[in-house]
Amino acid sequence: MPNLIVIGAAKCATTSLHAYLDAHPEVSMARPRSAVRGTNDDAPKEMRFFWRADWRENLAWYAAHFDPGSPVRGEATPAYAACPFHWGVPERIAEVAPDARLVYLVRDPIDRLMAHWVQARVDGLRSDLEEILQSRAWMDHQIVCPSRYATQVERYLAHFPAEQMLVVDQQDLKHDRERTLAEVFRFVGVDPAHRSAAFDRERNTRGEKLALTPAGRVAYRRVLDPAGRRLAPTPWSRTAPRVRRALSRPVPTPTLSDDVRSRLEDLFRPEVERLRALTGRAFSRWSL
Repeated sequence: MPNLIVIGAAKCATTSLHAYLDAHPEVSMARPRSAVRGTNDDAPKEMRFFWRADWRENLAWYAAHFDPGSPVRGEATPAYAACPFHWGVPERIAEVAPDARLVYLVRDPIDRLMAHWVQARVDGLRSDLEEILQSRAWMDHQIVCPSRYATQVERYLAHFPAEQMLVVDQQDLKHDRERTLAEVFRFVGVDPAHRSAAFDRERNTRGEKLALTPAGRVAYRRVLDPAGRRLAPTPWSRTAPRVRRALSRPVPTPTLSDDVRSRLEDLFRPEVERLRALTGRAFSRWSL
């Protein structure tokens, strides 16, 4: 079983941290079996295991993803810190891997929310951000609840001692990477002085976020993708990403009205204050 789990938050550089950890010789990070390692550095990393209804029945499948010869065996699934959108995750992790070290990446909660919406648009979401934020259950929406950091931390601290969790500011990983990685490596129990060329690259960045245009969506989903899967599935799997990119355009950064921003600030400010108290960290680069 893993002894390291990156639990979130989404859009806080978890893909980059997964790669940095995996570049350490004492750490082995898992990928789901559907992702072929060694062929695509950006292949899906998320195991998405502990919210599955059949998680208990598939423990052997999950365990098979971890290298028993590696001192540190980890996985990274950002939505493990997305309660109440995903319930019961801390309890299940505590049952299976009670001694696991937990790394939780965070960033300015409003910035994170907007980046999450951009990713959701890339993945096919049709709703505008303001439409989501004006819905009845907006505080528990899947792109809002991951920014409620203190709520997520408190859920884990009910099942894990505080010394097993490290909260890391994404801005520190971005702007002070060497020191921040040394802190993470020290926390998980490996050589903090290790350096790698892999640490110079950022992954899954904002500039990579493209979404199908309306015409491209029709062409790709109704014609090209079905035909490619049916007629030449193996060549199409290699060609499809390039075709999809050609039919896509950058997703513009959303803008928030003063009213909506004020509502978000009212929701997140108490969360940030509790997070500072829980961690002793200032998060000085944040807007709240």
